[in-house]
Amino acid sequence: MKRLLVICAGLISLLALAPAQAAPAEGASTTGVNHVNGLGDDQHTSFQVHDYGFDSGPGGPDSGNFNYQNFTTGVSFNVDVECVEVSGNRARFAFIIPAVPGEPLAGTARLIEVVDNGEPSAGPPPDFYGDTLGGITLAQACNFVNTLPAGALIYGQAITAGNIQVH
Repeated sequence: MKRLLVICAGLISLLALAPAQAAPAEGASTTGVNHVNGLGDDQHTSFQVHDYGFDSGPGGPDSGNFNYQNFTTGVSFNVDVECVEVSGNRARFAFIIPAVPGEPLAGTARLIEVVDNGEPSAGPPPDFYGDTLGGITLAQACNFVNTLPAGALIYGQAITAGNIQVH
């Protein structure tokens, strides 16, 4: 009996010393993609986002960065992403649009959905970019990030240059 207790104590101490390893984050990234919205605006975005596996809202563990430039209107900004959901070849994320000149929806949240359809991005079918343009709260956007069915965003835009990668 003493031998069994010593063995159990030894195993417990080994387990306590084993390093805890967090699951790697799923993510989406790009070095930059060009796309045209429904208004005909030429745009460029680049982003890197990470989903840490929790359906989190604002202030949660998900992270990322989004850079936007609209060549037609001159609006550009760089923001931190508040919530992310990665599933298969799709990623969704949301952020607050900053107060920059020419941006009428500043202070509201924007929801983005991207689809990685393989390499090259222009090969059938092409990678895909969609967004809500803004006008919603961050809580609403993060709820949509985690609950909308795949492909639910209306503003789908084919990528005209660049490559989206979701892994």
